[in-house]
Amino acid sequence: MIIRKTLVSACAVAAVLALGACSSDDSSDSSATSTSVAATSSASAASSATTSAAAAAAAPTADELNAQLVALIDPAKPIAEKTALVVDGTNRQANIETMGTALGGNPAYKITFTVENVKVDGETATADVAVVSPHGAMPAAPWTWELEDGTWKLSDTSACVLLEMGRASCAG
Repeated sequence: MIIRKTLVSACAVAAVLALGACSSDDSSDSSATSTSVAATSSASAASSATTSAAAAAAAPTADELNAQLVALIDPAKPIAEKTALVVDGTNRQANIETMGTALGGNPAYKITFTVENVKVDGETATADVAVVSPHGAMPAAPWTWELEDGTWKLSDTSACVLLEMGRASCAG
């Protein structure tokens, strides 16, 4: 049953990511007309600053993203440290605590992640993540991280996939 829910969740994440890839947010469209040179200059400066900030932040490695996932399920880590790993993590604090309780800190209950194929597009990183637990395995599916204040954080959508596996559903 857990594997079926996990696969459904993974498929839902894949569908959301596929739909997101179809949209376009090209704010520097050269055919756009501006009535104010100052507005155009201001928009260009803001766009350049955002691009520069994304370029300044190093692309995350598979090992770094894997370490974040391990820390998120680590019963020894304080909740504040865990919520800092997720976009809007304070909104998921109760879910993260519920998952921690469900995991129970049992050393025999080992969960491993395999993170591969990290790709960065601006302020979004996507990686294939496979999960293995005592209840079974979730095949690799794309999970996302977002660059927030210079730090790569697990997206809410991807965090909810993990939380669902830990019986701490984001639905409701």
